[in-house]
Amino acid sequence: MMQRIEFYDDFKDFLRDYYGDQKKRFPHFSYRYFCNKAGLTSPSHFREIISGKRKLTSKMLDAFIKGIGLTDTGAQYFTTLVGFNQSKNATQKQQLLLQLRGLKRKVEQALVSTDHYEFYSKWYNVIIRELACIIDWKDDYGLLAKSIIPPVKKNEARESVEFLLGAGFLEKRSDGRYYQREPAITSGPEVSSLGIRAYNAFMAERAHEAIEAFPPAERDIQTLTIGISNEGYRLVKQEMQEFIGRVVRIVDDDKNPEQVYNVNVHVFPMSVRKKREGTTDE
Repeated sequence: MMQRIEFYDDFKDFLRDYYGDQKKRFPHFSYRYFCNKAGLTSPSHFREIISGKRKLTSKMLDAFIKGIGLTDTGAQYFTTLVGFNQSKNATQKQQLLLQLRGLKRKVEQALVSTDHYEFYSKWYNVIIRELACIIDWKDDYGLLAKSIIPPVKKNEARESVEFLLGAGFLEKRSDGRYYQREPAITSGPEVSSLGIRAYNAFMAERAHEAIEAFPPAERDIQTLTIGISNEGYRLVKQEMQEFIGRVVRIVDDDKNPEQVYNVNVHVFPMSVRKKREGTTDE
């Protein structure tokens, strides 16, 4: 099972898990696909590197970072880890080991069960989980409720916090401040829970309203209408899921949040499917 890069002590294990994770999620993923994406000339490079037959040179390092889509922090850890694993100099390895320890962060991305209906069925639970840790609201549920867009009722904010505490999504410190037990959580791709579907539908409506409610400087909404094949559609979905993964890593790196945002990513058909040649209506 693939983990965050900071949990690896050998870059080859990370690459091996990365490949396995991508192959499991996207059956068409291959060494050739990765090398094309990274700008590498030979699809055998990836296989030879994880098997230990070839070193990951500084020339190829940037290509691997690009292909995987690492953030600046992840790229720094990966670069240091490669140097540590491949160095033959004991002094240099010790220095790199100290750098790795300084770069390690105890941040995991926890998978929220898709049958956890209550968490998703009330859209403001997800917002309050973030907002309660950002503002110093001092258990003023009226303030917390009014700080949400659109605002919720005071009793709804109170019930939400009670649920989040009871279910382990939030914890309260002795100083009265709240923090997340798991800083990064996800439902995972392609979920079918009714609660999550309702939440996604609500956020899609909020995106529509945001066009008029916020100036362009405070929101970014882009639309692209395309004609693609089934294979193209699968590749677009892969890019979307990888993009969401990069957003999660950026959020993990951001230590001073000031506001709660929602990121919507959609792809859906706008026409009937073209009939394949040789097929007829039944």
